[in-house]
Amino acid sequence: MNKLRTRLIELMRGRYGIDDLNMTLLIGGFVLDLAGMITGVTACSLLALVVFGIAAYRMLSKNIARRAAENRKFRELTLIPRRWFKCVRLNLKDREHRCYLCPKCHQICRVPRGKGRLNVHCPACGTDFSRRS
Repeated sequence: MNKLRTRLIELMRGRYGIDDLNMTLLIGGFVLDLAGMITGVTACSLLALVVFGIAAYRMLSKNIARRAAENRKFRELTLIPRRWFKCVRLNLKDREHRCYLCPKCHQICRVPRGKGRLNVHCPACGTDFSRRS
């Protein structure tokens, strides 16, 4: 077992590894494969194999700068959905405050719950917007 672990460590030395884009590709491939198994559509399973192949290529790549640039671009493109999901998680977790996204800069703004309709002032861009707390 120790020998296998050593070989895997040697294989991954100097390789890019896993990042946010790879995790999204792996989860997407799993969902596609599951959809293909449930519906019986082979195109879904084939597409899942292609997605898994791209994820494996990215993980084993030695061109770290290029993979990092791809991940940076992916994180820029998914900034608003990631902040929205974070806002939903915070709203479920924190019972004393409510979180909203600023309509202009998409910064998370936190206000106290149960105060009725409030004018929220975004600390990042200074935009004022009205929301129910």
